Amino acid sequence: MSRLSKQAEDEFEEIHIRKIWTELRERFGFNLKYWNAEYDKYQQKQPRDMHDVSVFFRFGNDRINPLLNVILGRASGFPTFNNLCTWIITGQQKNRRSQQSKNSEAGHL
Repeated sequence: MSRLSKQAEDEFEEIHIRKIWTELRERFGFNLKYWNAEYDKYQQKQPRDMHDVSVFFRFGNDRINPLLNVILGRASGFPTFNNLCTWIITGQQKNRRSQQSKNSEAGHL
């Protein structure tokens, strides 16, 4: 299984999981009722001490990545799911920094 960048891996939180599901629904038409049920089944088969973020990432690479690559006409090993996760995570980070910057600038006016 491929990995996220170290920065994205360190910043990956449960809130990003919701954002990734939303992006999959909006951009690719994923039926979230179906996919959440599939994820729940997958999660139940994982070790109990495994963190939800790790389980989700593994599920995404095992089950979602191959589908995204077919949809997008990419090679089967292309890290599309990882790139989506990184995009969501780093986008959040940029938005947070931008908001903090705007807030600090507003304080100086």
